Amino acid sequence: MSVCYTAPYTIPAATLGPENPLPDIKNVSYIHARIEATRAVPDHLTTYIDKGMVDTLLPYTQQDNYDRNRTMRSFKAVILENGHLKATFIPELGGRLWSLWDKDSGRELLYCNPVFQPGNLALRNAWFSGGVEFNVSIKGHHPMTCSDMFAQHITMADGTPGIRMYEYERIRGTAYGFDAWLPEDSRLLFIRPRIENTANHPVWTYWWSNIPVAYTDGMRIIAPADKTFVNYAGDNHYYLDFADVPVANGVDISYPKNVKIAQDFFFYIPDEDPKWIAAVDENGIGMLQCSTRNLLGRKLFVWGDSHGGDNWKNFLSDGSNDGYVEIQAGLARTQLEHIPLEAGSVYTWVEAYGALEEDAGKLHGDWQTARETVVNAIDKAFDHRTDPVLLSMQELNASPGATIHTGSGWGGLEQLRRSADGEAPLSAWYDFPESTLTGCQMPWLKLLRDGRLDSADPMAAPGGYLVDRQWQERLERAMEKPENQSWFGLMHLGLMRYAHRDLAGAVSAFKASLALAPSPWVLRNLAMIFGNEYEDYEKALEYMGRSLEMERSNRWLWLDLAVLCLKSERFQYWIDIYPAIPEKIRTEGRLKLYTAIALTRLDRLEEACTYLNHKLLVPDIKEDENLITQAWFSLYGAILSRKTGVTDPSELHRMVEEAYPLGELDFRMH
Repeated sequence: MSVCYTAPYTIPAATLGPENPLPDIKNVSYIHARIEATRAVPDHLTTYIDKGMVDTLLPYTQQDNYDRNRTMRSFKAVILENGHLKATFIPELGGRLWSLWDKDSGRELLYCNPVFQPGNLALRNAWFSGGVEFNVSIKGHHPMTCSDMFAQHITMADGTPGIRMYEYERIRGTAYGFDAWLPEDSRLLFIRPRIENTANHPVWTYWWSNIPVAYTDGMRIIAPADKTFVNYAGDNHYYLDFADVPVANGVDISYPKNVKIAQDFFFYIPDEDPKWIAAVDENGIGMLQCSTRNLLGRKLFVWGDSHGGDNWKNFLSDGSNDGYVEIQAGLARTQLEHIPLEAGSVYTWVEAYGALEEDAGKLHGDWQTARETVVNAIDKAFDHRTDPVLLSMQELNASPGATIHTGSGWGGLEQLRRSADGEAPLSAWYDFPESTLTGCQMPWLKLLRDGRLDSADPMAAPGGYLVDRQWQERLERAMEKPENQSWFGLMHLGLMRYAHRDLAGAVSAFKASLALAPSPWVLRNLAMIFGNEYEDYEKALEYMGRSLEMERSNRWLWLDLAVLCLKSERFQYWIDIYPAIPEKIRTEGRLKLYTAIALTRLDRLEEACTYLNHKLLVPDIKEDENLITQAWFSLYGAILSRKTGVTDPSELHRMVEEAYPLGELDFRMH
């Protein structure tokens, strides 16, 4: 018998904290990273490399206020269960498939994190390891990975109960989600994602299912490929190469233990070949994922057999396990590309997840034998009808039932706008009712229905941004009437213009906003444009100073000021102002790190050591940021140089490694 039910899922969890209300004005460096393909990559495989990248994460805001103080918390879980499997989903956390328990063998098929601990690895900063993450729309861990999803009971055409989870993705303007179900007596969990573009123009899109599996020293990753893209990541720069499989550039990458640095391997599987990937331990026990053939990509990600990789795995958990590697599946061949979704079109496919247990000698034998062994296991699981069964499930009808969990109100607002503008509904599949609208959508509902955007308290932190051109045109029309103009409307208009790369128009709107009513938020936005876009640091610091004169209790304003000071090398300016910061903010790890950097540059080394030492804790240290490492080697290298007279950078680096090892502060990935 197959059942679907809800239950609490209680684990130690860090507090996510309130969202950063300040908009992204070129603050998120990850989305601006350069991408290059080497000559080894065939030209016909580079069509979509570096296409569809975004300039800002607007309208989303950052989720960067989490901590590392974990207390017991109960999440709402939706559980699918039959006689063989138990699948646990968490709608509050982006619909994550947290656990897939195999009853037959009594083991967990995924890496199931024993805690919820965010870290800075996602587009909006907060991300957590463990469970299958379904990434949509934009390169990277998607905007809703730590946000609520709609969850709804469904019944498949054959009577099997299931779960539907979905949301509205606001950058691409698409509805997306997935159905999940466990047929009676099935040893496989089925997932059917769907991305809809009901607009009258094409959009770029993206999908990767990230599947972590618990790491063992003897594990092997197997995929039906003879070639792989190899992604070399640096500071905001990616190099994509092409190599053989399983031995790539002299290393058998099918064994994660052999890979010494954090790295991505995107297996190249010809379009017409079956699509699958498997992970097995030294005993031939593990899991597999397969799909309809339109889910082209498969990937292996490893943290690397290094101190930095180990620290990352522990930082994202509680140190009680050996971490994980990720096997992944995507619509494109790599994660450095987006693909077009034409107007009025839908991408949908079916994925299957289940246990794998085969002869260890074969799975760890030569590459061809290992692949054939997995193919035989898949054929057996589908009674030698793999493609027909998966394709039939892609078309299987599902009837929606009761709502279990509610997502955001942005889809409901967009549905109302499209109706008002005579456009096609947002989705033919997913329901976004008006009843889901909350406070942050209400000003925009007022604009939609009454033709005006009411103002707000200039000292209240803003939120609820919209940057779609349709909303911009509506706001522009509204503010043609003098009685509709306000600091609030002009602030939003400035952000809309910025999102569409009209920098001069954005500055003009922000200045007009200040003329009506000064606000720290608009002053900050001007500071970001002058600092991050124009590199006019004098004006940027002037605007930030005025912003902080108005609002001294907002932690994010101080963080922005610190970054501007470091970028403009105003180190003394920062050191002079630092003592005046409210104590609760001043003692945050990231501000301590920035202060240590400034003191080092001012040659005040002993003072810098009081901030940068092994007690430093930066909860949101960023993947690939290397800021702690660079600051550490700069400070302690300067100390050693003063003591010994050595000035050669390479020799000082070696000496610091020996005399002042980074220890748990080592987050180097490469």
